[in-house]
Amino acid sequence: MNKLSVTGGNGGVDLLFHDRINGHANRIRVLDRFLTYAKSHDGVWFARKDEIAKWVLENRSDTPILQRGPASVTGLPGI
Repeated sequence: MNKLSVTGGNGGVDLLFHDRINGHANRIRVLDRFLTYAKSHDGVWFARKDEIAKWVLENRSDTPILQRGPASVTGLPGI
């Protein structure tokens, strides 16, 4: 978060949680502290996946496109 703020980057922090793993009191306290900290910064956007997808579709020129190699090289399916 600080690195994104200092460098002026438009990067993102993606947080995913599972209730059985992250639903413990000590982890909830840490998450609460992080969210409070993140909210204290201007320009921080908390969005669901559908909101991010909509933004990407509306801002194609601001969205980088990755050029992946073939699956035999990258191990990623789809090419």
